[in-house]
Amino acid sequence: MIFRGVNNGYNFRDFNKFIIGSKIKNDITNNEIIISKSLSDNLKILVGQNLTLYFQVNNNQRIPNVRSFKVSHIYETDFPDFDNNYIIGNLETLQNVYKWSKNDFANIEISVEDKLQISLIEKSISLLKSFEKNNLSTKTVQSKYANIFSWISIFDFNILIITFLMILVAIISVIISLFILIFERIKMIGILTSMGSTNNSLSRIFIYQGIEIILTGMIPANILFFTISAIQNSFGFLKLNPDDYYVETIPFILEPYYIISLNFIFILISIIVLSITFVSITRFTPKLNINS
Repeated sequence: MIFRGVNNGYNFRDFNKFIIGSKIKNDITNNEIIISKSLSDNLKILVGQNLTLYFQVNNNQRIPNVRSFKVSHIYETDFPDFDNNYIIGNLETLQNVYKWSKNDFANIEISVEDKLQISLIEKSISLLKSFEKNNLSTKTVQSKYANIFSWISIFDFNILIITFLMILVAIISVIISLFILIFERIKMIGILTSMGSTNNSLSRIFIYQGIEIILTGMIPANILFFTISAIQNSFGFLKLNPDDYYVETIPFILEPYYIISLNFIFILISIIVLSITFVSITRFTPKLNINS
C-alpha cells in the first residue's frame, strides 16, 4: 500500500464527495488514517476501529516499523488503481517514521485548476536547475494514469457522436414542422402579398409563430431534463458497472453555460431554417400562391 500523507490545513472539499458517511471536517491527526472501501471489506475494518501498519524504512531492515492507527473515514472512488493502493494519513506520520525533517518529502503533489496548463507547468518545473542538481523528476497525472485517460478520450468521442446525432434528429424534426407550417399558409401568403404586404412583415409573422412552437416544446423539455437530472443525481436509479466505467451511477452534469448555449443555438438554427424556407416560397407569384 502507498501511504499518502497530507499536511494540516489540506482542503478535502473535492475529496469529500468520495467519502462514505460523515465528511471530513478537520485535519487528520497523526493517529488517524482514511482507507478505501475495498480495503475495509477485505480486512473487515470499520470506521472507529484500529489498523496496524508496517513501514519498511530501508531494504536492510529486518523488523519493520509498526504503527497503529484509528480509521476515521472510508472512501470509494471506483478507480481500482487508487482504491486498491492508497491509504491517506497525516504527513507528519511519514516524517516521524522515516526520520525526515519538515522539509523532506518522498513526493510532492501540485494541484492545478486549469487542466490545460498541466503540461506547461510540468515543463517549466522540469527545467528548474534544482531538479537537475538533485536528480528529481516530474510526472503529470495523464502520464501516471495513461490507461484511464485513454479510455476517457474514447468515451468522450462516443458522447460527441451521440450528442451530434441527437441534435441532428431534433433539427430535422423542427425543419419538417416549419415546412408544414409554411406550406399550410401558402394561400394566406399569396393573399396578403396581393394586398400589399411585404416579405419582411410576413416573415416576422412566421418567425414569431415558429419561435412560439419551438418554446412550447423546449420549455417542458428543459423542465423534464432538470427533473430527471435532480432525481438521478440524488438517488442514482440508472446504474453502471464501476469496473468498466469507474462510476456506479450515470452522472448528470448541470452546467448552465452549456445548457443555455445549446438552447440558444437550437433556436438560432430554427430561425435561420424558417427564414430560408419562407424566402424560397415568397419567390412564387402571388397568383400561383393563391391557386396552390
